[in-house]
Amino acid sequence: MPNTANTPVPPRLGCAVQETRQALDLIERLNPIVNAMICTTGEQAMHAAEALDSAAAAGEWRGLLHGMTVSVKDNVDVAGVPTTAASSLLRDNVARKNAFVVDRLVRNGAVIVGKANLHEWVFGPTSQSLHFGPVRNPWNTDHIAGGSSGGSGASVAAGMCVASIGSDTAGSIRLPASFNGVAGLRPTVGRISTTGSLPVSPPFDTLGPLARRVSDVARVFASIAGHDPSDPMSADVPVPNFLARLNEPVRGLRLGIQRRWFFEDLDPDIAAAMERAIEVFRSLGVELVDIDLGDVQNAQQMLTFTMIPADAMRLHRDRIAEHEADYGADVLMRMRLGEKVSGEQYAQAMRWMEIWRHRLRGVFQHVDAILSPTTPATAPASQGLDFGQAIRRIPRFSCAWPIAGIPSLAVPCGVSEQGLPMSLELAAGWFNEPTILQLGHAYQMLTDHHLRAAPILHA
Repeated sequence: MPNTANTPVPPRLGCAVQETRQALDLIERLNPIVNAMICTTGEQAMHAAEALDSAAAAGEWRGLLHGMTVSVKDNVDVAGVPTTAASSLLRDNVARKNAFVVDRLVRNGAVIVGKANLHEWVFGPTSQSLHFGPVRNPWNTDHIAGGSSGGSGASVAAGMCVASIGSDTAGSIRLPASFNGVAGLRPTVGRISTTGSLPVSPPFDTLGPLARRVSDVARVFASIAGHDPSDPMSADVPVPNFLARLNEPVRGLRLGIQRRWFFEDLDPDIAAAMERAIEVFRSLGVELVDIDLGDVQNAQQMLTFTMIPADAMRLHRDRIAEHEADYGADVLMRMRLGEKVSGEQYAQAMRWMEIWRHRLRGVFQHVDAILSPTTPATAPASQGLDFGQAIRRIPRFSCAWPIAGIPSLAVPCGVSEQGLPMSLELAAGWFNEPTILQLGHAYQMLTDHHLRAAPILHA
C-alpha cells in the first residue's frame, strides 16, 4: 500500500518554535550519549524560529524550508560559530560569515540548530574523533556512525534535526546515511557551492543534504543548489524545477545493475535487502537492465589511495610539519599515504578517471540510473575496529561515483537481523539529480524503512 505519509508537502507553518524546541531538547538529552553535535546554536535557533512563526502568523511563507531544523557539519562555516573540522587546532576558528549553503538555508527558512561532529579534518569513514570524541550510532551506540559526516547522519537519525548538511569526497555523506538509516545525496561536483567549507580534495569535494525522507533531501537540495561565481568549481548550469515532478510515476525508467563486484561479498542481510529492493522497483514499472562497468573495482584505489591522499597532504603539509602531534594517528597515517604518491601514479589515476567517465557516458545513454548497495556491510562495532581495514571495506562501493563527479543517493532499504540499517544507492549522469531523487522518493512511497525510529529515541 502506498506510503502517502511521505508525499512531499510544505513544512507546517506556525510550528517552528515547537519543532525547534523539540530538536534542542533531543540534543540536550541524547547528545551526551550519541555525541553527534560539537556545539548547538540554541539561542539563535529560537530567535529564528520565533521570527518564522511571526511571519507565518502574518501570512508570509519564508521558503521551501520554512521552520525545518538543520544541523551543519563542522567543516562548513556558520557566522559567529567555530568551524573546527573536529581538530584541536581549529577550536578557536570562529567563522566571520556564513558559507554559501548556509546563507541559502537561512534564506529559505531553515533553522540552524548547531554544528555536527565528524571525522577529524573531514578525512575518514568512522567519525571516531580524537579531540571531540567519537560519534556513536543511534541504532546501537556500540557501533560507528560512519564518516566523515557521522554527526550529520546521527543527528538526523536521533531526531536532533530534520535535515543536515554534510560533505562528500569519496563517500562521506552516503556512508553515514547508510549506517544511520537515513537518505543522503552526493550531488554532481559543482552543483552545490563549497565556498565557506574546509576542503579535502577540491576536484572531488561537494556538499549535500541528509534527511530521513528523500522528499526532504530534495527540498534542501532545491534550496541550496545553484551557481556561485566565487567558487571556481561551481557549475553555471540551471537547476530545473524538479520538485514539481517528484511524485510523477517512474514507470518506464531504466535502472542498470552490475552484479559483478557490487553484489559480491555482501552481508547476507544486505544481499537479501537488495533483491527485495529490485522487486519494489520492478513493481513500480522500472525496467531492470544488466550493465557492464568494466574495471569499476579500480575506482577506490585510484581515488582514495592515490588522488585524494595526495591532494590532502598538499593541503596539510605545512601544518603537519608544525603540529604533527595535534593530528590523530589515523588521519596522519592516511595523509602520509599521499607522500608516497608519485607524479606518474597521479597521472595514471587521472587517465583511468578519464576512461571511466567516458565509459559512464556510454552507459547512461542506455539507462537512466544505476542501482547498487551503498555499503557491503552494516555499521561495524567501534571496539577493536582496525582503521586500515575500515578505509578499504567501508567505502568499497562509494568511490565509483565521486571519481566520475556524478550524483548518487543513498536510501534506507531495511534493518538487519542485528538491528542495524541497510541502504541502497542510486547513481545517475551529470546534473541528473532529479531522476535519482524521483526514483528514491518512489521507492519510499512503497516502503517504510525510513520511518523506523532509531532505538535510542525509545530509550
